[in-house]
Amino acid sequence: MLENTWIDAKFILQIMCELNVLPLALQITNIAGNVMSRTLMGGRSERNEYLLLHAFTENNFIVPDKPVFKKMQQTTVEDNDEMGTDQNKNKSRKKAAYAGGLVLEPKVGFYDKFILLLDFNSLYPSIIQEYNICFTTVHREAPSTQKCQLLFEQFLDLEHQH
Repeated sequence: MLENTWIDAKFILQIMCELNVLPLALQITNIAGNVMSRTLMGGRSERNEYLLLHAFTENNFIVPDKPVFKKMQQTTVEDNDEMGTDQNKNKSRKKAAYAGGLVLEPKVGFYDKFILLLDFNSLYPSIIQEYNICFTTVHREAPSTQKCQLLFEQFLDLEHQH
């Protein structure tokens, strides 16, 4: 079992090296201005949000505070207390997690102040990638076989130590 785990880890390391994952993730992190761990988790909407936040700040736009997760969690807990049983608690949490988006009807009249609301969990990121206007579609240099070989040797040294 332990040997299979080591083999799986080796294959993952080979794939990461072939795909040039870490240098690309570092570039994405530098561009977006977030942290590397969040980039590696693959949250596209969060990266887009950070890009926009930095651009808005540079142009002296005021960005409203994001709703705090604790507040949403507290609302869910209060709803669960009203429901009572453990089974109903799980149902309530699922309903809160998939409630859907808020759609506001436009009010007729003249607007002299602009408000921008963007949703990056929708179809638009897919369109950005489809039309090749995304960093993930940029051609990159092939990985160096020397670097890969060095990583594999270090990995094997670790394997022999354990």
